Amino acid sequence: MKPEKLLDAGSKPVALKDPNFKLLVSHYMNPRKISQLAQNVVIFGETGAGKSSLVNLIMGAKVAATSYGADGCTLESTLYETNVKGHSLRIFDTVGLNEPHLNAEQYLTAIEKAHRLVTALNDAGGVHLLVFCVRGGRITATTQNNYRLFYEFLCCRLVPVALVITNLESETPMERWWQRNSQEFARFGIDVIAHACITCTPGYGNMYADKYEDSKGIVSELLAKCAVQHAYAAETRTWFTNFSIYLRRMVYSQHVHNRKQMVRMLTSRCGMNKSDAEVAVRRIEQEQGDRDEDGRACTIQ
Repeated sequence: MKPEKLLDAGSKPVALKDPNFKLLVSHYMNPRKISQLAQNVVIFGETGAGKSSLVNLIMGAKVAATSYGADGCTLESTLYETNVKGHSLRIFDTVGLNEPHLNAEQYLTAIEKAHRLVTALNDAGGVHLLVFCVRGGRITATTQNNYRLFYEFLCCRLVPVALVITNLESETPMERWWQRNSQEFARFGIDVIAHACITCTPGYGNMYADKYEDSKGIVSELLAKCAVQHAYAAETRTWFTNFSIYLRRMVYSQHVHNRKQMVRMLTSRCGMNKSDAEVAVRRIEQEQGDRDEDGRACTIQ
């Protein structure tokens, strides 16, 4: 199915009185945008981790363009729809952090992408599952920051995380990689409910064809096993503002924007009305001021 770039949702998102994340049952979902049985899966990770190749593996066709550079924009997302073992899935292929910090322009672009992502997820009924895509290798600070950005900050620790480790075609069996490295994920505070050790390529001359076919089954089983009946979401403006505050903590402590720039960006690039934009910017500034008074750094520790 042809991918759909995430644009600002046309229909009004669900408005919840409670600003915190809370349970959304199926009757809250907008039937024009999503089947009541569909579940929303956010695949995230650094550029080059194998997210698009993983999407192609799930879809059974090359629908996502793969990239091995660091040219993806943080929080840029593409939507795909498919069915896995009787489960209707909407897959949000989402770029995570590629560097430990963001500069001023990267931050503003990430805020724009965050608004589109949050609006689209809320309009779709929330998040059912996070799939953290990691390329087999050393765990870095950026790996940890990506986990925290999506699990702690986007989903307030209320959405399960499944881990998919790619690029393991040289491992025999592939599961052996996890046996050697699982403790490292625990040491970095990366907690998951399931994992899959896979390859997303059949290799030159189909030399890894057997492992590639095995990987298809492994990922399908993981998605079916981790599929849940409920999603977590919040009122769009609150969700976006809170996430923006957390995202701000990932940049250097230097002043990267002023109020007018932020309001202008939120109105022109995110489509927010001016009053909502001003409220959001005040909240971000207030939280930043509180952190500065406490002497806390803006980067995640």
